[in-house]
Amino acid sequence: MRVLLATDFSSQAEKARALAARLSLAAGSAVRVVHAIEPLTTVTAFTSAPILDLGDEAEREVRGELERFAAPLRSPERTVEIDLLFGHASDVIVAEAERFGADLVVVGSRGRGGIASMLLGSVSAEVVDRAPCPVLVARGDTLTRILLAEDGSASASVGAQVIADLPPLRSLPVRAVSVVDLPVPYATGGDPLATAALRGYQEVLPRLRIEHERLARERATARWAAGIGASSEVREGDPATEIIAAAEKDKSDLIVIGSRGQTGLTRLLLGSVARAVLFRAPGSVLIAHAPTTGRTASRTGDADRVAVAT
Repeated sequence: MRVLLATDFSSQAEKARALAARLSLAAGSAVRVVHAIEPLTTVTAFTSAPILDLGDEAEREVRGELERFAAPLRSPERTVEIDLLFGHASDVIVAEAERFGADLVVVGSRGRGGIASMLLGSVSAEVVDRAPCPVLVARGDTLTRILLAEDGSASASVGAQVIADLPPLRSLPVRAVSVVDLPVPYATGGDPLATAALRGYQEVLPRLRIEHERLARERATARWAAGIGASSEVREGDPATEIIAAAEKDKSDLIVIGSRGQTGLTRLLLGSVARAVLFRAPGSVLIAHAPTTGRTASRTGDADRVAVAT
């Protein structure tokens, strides 16, 4: 595996590093630890271009800090490199993940920067939106129980595959949860179209329940066949709310969810349900992006790769 770990040296970066260390990378893996140097935009109004480099002494200091940060990851079984990236942090992290051929990006939930989006740092939010592969947002440094949100989508299948492929995840108990999305009750006001739409949904609801039960059960059964603890559950209501409630009930410290479900509602690359779970979940969240056809074709025959960023 190839691992890209980008750090801003914050406490959240340290949590992401701890999770990266728990990935139990196979012998021969390579870890690349990077730090993004942002352009000095506050002075660019007086210069012809943004300042994108450091003095020699400052660069030596940052490289020294990178060496100290990377030290706990060093092992005889893998190589560890460090480097500095210059440019907007999310841009260079996404570009480096693509260049590195990453299968997984891990980001800290909030860095040192003052710009934040709800509970998620702005850099992390941009990386999650734009990454071409699954992204793990670290809010803790432990992995004990997994909740897998199952909706039958391609990205949900990618999430299940990530769990199966990574050694520390494949051995953890998993609860597959599928949510029947119930519409918020509303008054039709005698509108015949609204009344017909509500009646139609009520008629199809029993079939939806059966389908969601099948999805959750089949995902859990695949885990049972591999001799790993698994269970399934079907809930009804707002999907994001129910997924988070299920994780809190089971004390799951990792939620795995597809980036785009069957609804087609998207925020850039991230589906509305995944976004709500990501921003509101109390623990770590793994967002699974289904690969594009072109990307999959270009990766044929490549070894599995993982990128980790904060």
